[in-house]
Amino acid sequence: MHAIAPPPPISNELVLTESRTMRAQTIGRTDALDKVKALAMLPDSLHVTTEMAAAYYEVDTEAIHSLVRRNRDELEQNGMHTLQGAELRAFKVETGGQGDHLFNGVRTLRLFTRRALLNVGQLLTESQVARRVREHLLNVEQGVRPQAEPRQLPQAKRLPPKTFRQQYFSDVPEGRFFQHLYTHDYLLDQRNQRRDEFGNLTKDGFRHGHPKAGKGDRFFMLPEVMHVDANGRLRGRAVVRPDRIQDLVEQLISEGLRHNPSITRGPSRLALTASESTEVVDGYRITMRRGA
Repeated sequence: MHAIAPPPPISNELVLTESRTMRAQTIGRTDALDKVKALAMLPDSLHVTTEMAAAYYEVDTEAIHSLVRRNRDELEQNGMHTLQGAELRAFKVETGGQGDHLFNGVRTLRLFTRRALLNVGQLLTESQVARRVREHLLNVEQGVRPQAEPRQLPQAKRLPPKTFRQQYFSDVPEGRFFQHLYTHDYLLDQRNQRRDEFGNLTKDGFRHGHPKAGKGDRFFMLPEVMHVDANGRLRGRAVVRPDRIQDLVEQLISEGLRHNPSITRGPSRLALTASESTEVVDGYRITMRRGA
């Protein structure tokens, strides 16, 4: 009687293609995309198209379409969505026509966030680039886990713009504060760009309040946890990057916004009167100065 040989072991990186739990554990490490290969994105710095996803992973577009058909629910949970009609027109306005050469004449446009693009790499088996992405994810996961388990760092303070204004610029009316963020290229202004049930433009665009590419990205970020609306789209508003709070306060003061009386300006950085404390948050060393 001949012994039956055991099946060959699964390659380590293929664990991610088989295990949704493992994919969920590593989906937040979108920096892996830039570590493996330079990533070109649309002018909004938030999305890529199907064609751009295929180019990044060096496969044809049919491989991406096939993957989407098999894993649509998971990809949509991680930010993949399709624009058409008014949404597509608003997106073209938002990008200032810079991406028209990429989607001229299209009636629908499928977009992938960085998180959704990473999800593609977790699942795509016919791409050497995707294999390298998975290997990077697992190497980081295996290297970080032993150090992360003994001591959990506290959650970083990610301030929404309203809370940020209350703490540092409470003398500035809220409307004027947000208008400054819109007109000075910090946040996208999509007020009154969608029609309500009566056909009136009274609803904000789906990306209203998101960081603008360039200047906005330096000081703001989208929250790590976003909610899914009734149409299945990820929704969320910008928060101040925890390591750029002091820099943003200094920048806004230099642009003419009136700061709270407890804030004074030093020669090269922000200084707050009275006591000072330092804490490490999400790997950043943040100096907190509290007014008297």
